[in-house]
Amino acid sequence: MKYIITLILALATVLPMPAQNNDSRQDERTEGHKDEQKKFDPERYQRELEAFICHEACLTKPEAQKFFPLYREMLQKQRAIYMKKNVFDKAAYSDNKAAEAVILAYDERELSIKKLQLQYHKQFIKVMPATKVLKFIRAEERFNRNMMRNFSRRPHQHQQPQPHHPKGNK
Repeated sequence: MKYIITLILALATVLPMPAQNNDSRQDERTEGHKDEQKKFDPERYQRELEAFICHEACLTKPEAQKFFPLYREMLQKQRAIYMKKNVFDKAAYSDNKAAEAVILAYDERELSIKKLQLQYHKQFIKVMPATKVLKFIRAEERFNRNMMRNFSRRPHQHQQPQPHHPKGNK
């Protein structure tokens, strides 16, 4: 999961996210605005992620109202840890001591993110059942994996992640 979060955070700041257009009239209206469609929209991403999590984890409205502020806070802190320093220094590829320092800094950053996740997962369990927290974790991973898959497709092939219910369990 740490790789997925790291990849999401990196790609969210760099890669554009094409908008989904299912309506042919929408295509005609936005023909001149293709550049705008290709830009990543963090608010839209957050709305879609939260809707997907609500559905997949079967969150009630009161649970969602308690959970999502904590979740957003966790994501903000994870982003801050991730953005503190770009640990991959180009000089490190030709210098063993620099490479070792980069590896250790990278590992420390990843450990910090995991410790933060652990702290927040414990808080999540206080506001909703552990079964729903587990469903949330799985849903978040699935959503982000599907979004990464969609980045590699052509714009007209982008789809929202599909709900997943393993063996009929919700």
